[in-house]
Amino acid sequence: MPANAPQDLTAALSGPATTSPSGRRQEQSAARRRRILEAAQESLGELGYARATVSEIARRAGVSNGLLYQFFRNKEDLFGQVLGEVVRDWVREMVPREGESAPEALEGMFRRSVAFCRSHPLLPALLRDDPALQLARLKHTGSDRVQAHRDLVARLLRSGIDSGEFRGDLDVPSTADVICQLQSDYSGRAWRGDASFPDDPRVIETAIGLIRAAVDATHRGPEDR
Repeated sequence: MPANAPQDLTAALSGPATTSPSGRRQEQSAARRRRILEAAQESLGELGYARATVSEIARRAGVSNGLLYQFFRNKEDLFGQVLGEVVRDWVREMVPREGESAPEALEGMFRRSVAFCRSHPLLPALLRDDPALQLARLKHTGSDRVQAHRDLVARLLRSGIDSGEFRGDLDVPSTADVICQLQSDYSGRAWRGDASFPDDPRVIETAIGLIRAAVDATHRGPEDR
């Protein structure tokens, strides 16, 4: 038995350690900030940016305006934080799942991205107010993730080439760029609620089929026919 086993057993039997006063304050502060962000997402989704006032967000969060301003400088700062949360959630949806092969990860990323954008209520409401302004802010919020998206797709392509699942003659940078552009276009149209982009799985599967045909090692190009 390891030397520290008795101490570990004692700790397990005695329950979690008592949180210090400073630790409790930090937990309370984090919980308030989370409530404010959740209330802001709810308000922005329902009312749009123009009508979602700081007072309304504070009311929904159960805090005073003054307390809200302790966490966020102004409404625009709060809005930027909310957008950052949404973008992070979107990026997490694109991360390959454990056990996925390179083709499965590439296709799953596309499907999950579009599904997240289609189901998320926040951005369509924001875009109704001032599309140019809000899209500029969104682009600024997510600009550091654009290259990360391309890098992730490029890594998946190289992994598929190494495993023999993707064509060995792929131009990885160009192919990654095309896939990212296609995914971003489909995801953006889903986010905007584009009427010309029906909620039909066949639309997504057609795009994925084109990607599969372009990268699949078993696909025969014109020069092989």
